[in-house]
Amino acid sequence: MAVPVKQNLTITRGDTESLVVNMTAGSTPINIAGRSYRAQIRETKDSGVIAASFSCSVTDAAQGQVTCTLSAGSTAVLLPQSYYWDFEEDNAGVISTILAGTVTVLADVTR
Repeated sequence: MAVPVKQNLTITRGDTESLVVNMTAGSTPINIAGRSYRAQIRETKDSGVIAASFSCSVTDAAQGQVTCTLSAGSTAVLLPQSYYWDFEEDNAGVISTILAGTVTVLADVTR
């Protein structure tokens, strides 16, 4: 059983935020064709309410690249506080949490 890699994020409320994840084995890219990915933010790890969901898409399967984006509308409703997030892979029904950590949301001024 693999332990997710700790990856803390800092985002600004009301901004579009993107995260590029490169899937590798050591320094060698993993071909991720046919796999899907998702990431969510919640106030607590066990919360039944999703605070925000990333839109994740494979941007270069052969090079193992996934891009996850939070829209400005999704971040606009977040309070300036700490949350939890994780990033999961679905490989033919085998679900693996790849990254996990906290999300610090910074307050914005211009709205």
